[in-house]
Amino acid sequence: MLEMWKLFCKNCGFEGEENKYYPYCPICKSPLYIKGDAPKFNSILGEGNTPVVKEIIDGNEVYFKLEYLNPTGSFKDRGVSYSLQLASSLKYKCAVEDSSGNTGISTATFSSRLGMKSKIVIPKNAPYGKKALLRSLNAEIIESNTRDEASNIAEELSKNCFYVSHARNPFFIEGIKGIANEIKDLKPRGVIIPTSSFSLFLGAYYGLKEIGINAKMFAIQGKETASLKEFIDPIYESKGKESKLADGLALKKSPRAKDALDAIKESKGGLLVFDDEEIKIGLKKLWQMGYLVEPTSAVSYLGLIKLKELNYNINNYVIMLTGNGLKFYDIIEKLVPNS
Repeated sequence: MLEMWKLFCKNCGFEGEENKYYPYCPICKSPLYIKGDAPKFNSILGEGNTPVVKEIIDGNEVYFKLEYLNPTGSFKDRGVSYSLQLASSLKYKCAVEDSSGNTGISTATFSSRLGMKSKIVIPKNAPYGKKALLRSLNAEIIESNTRDEASNIAEELSKNCFYVSHARNPFFIEGIKGIANEIKDLKPRGVIIPTSSFSLFLGAYYGLKEIGINAKMFAIQGKETASLKEFIDPIYESKGKESKLADGLALKKSPRAKDALDAIKESKGGLLVFDDEEIKIGLKKLWQMGYLVEPTSAVSYLGLIKLKELNYNINNYVIMLTGNGLKFYDIIEKLVPNS
């Protein structure tokens, strides 16, 4: 039976045609939401069902969700796989994405698997390792001066290609929601997630909510790009000014910030903000523990430790380790020097 769905805009009231994809509202460019039955797709490269490792921290049982062990090294594979399987079913021949790296790598990989061409718009200052991977995947790379400029270029290219648009695409979040079923048996009291576009944050929150689990949601952001600070005071904020190491948190303004704020308030969670100096410390600790993650993932661990220091009960908390550090082979020695 063919699923029937429509996309609609909460901001201006736009409602799309049945089973027609729009990356964002064509009237006001706000994020869209799904009405009806979203399509069902299966894993095609083994994405999802990543390991969960129990750790004991100061007597508390906590769980590390190893999203960096997805096929292309990040949680983005969940949303990209779902979105591009949708694109294929809608007869698209190419895909475009603006990305600080991980979503671009995932888009190029799954596009190739599905027989689609890919165009990836990426900031010039993105890590060399990620750019090298994109080239090896035969993606067409278009460099931009800023993250915002990348988004504008991708919008223009989307006239002829499926725009994955991980910051606004509701199907991207739909693909991520399955992570909730993978941690539901843990009955998590809190979930800690590094985020700037809020796709993983909202996917996990919506997924848990749908199965009746009310976990506190903690968003972790970088010092330079903490978009939620406009709406909510952080539980903790580093004193430094830079957070360039966490390149996966490069989006300075997310169209889903209001949704994330609502999730934090409804779940009684919070926001924590970290700078490069603390990120280096967190990254070194995670690598010494055996978790070969990228700097962006380090803020999850920092968030957990900081909440413990602030007298939060972190027992049965889950932290998301989102991206693989092996893509950073060219700068890891600088980030985690010998002590």
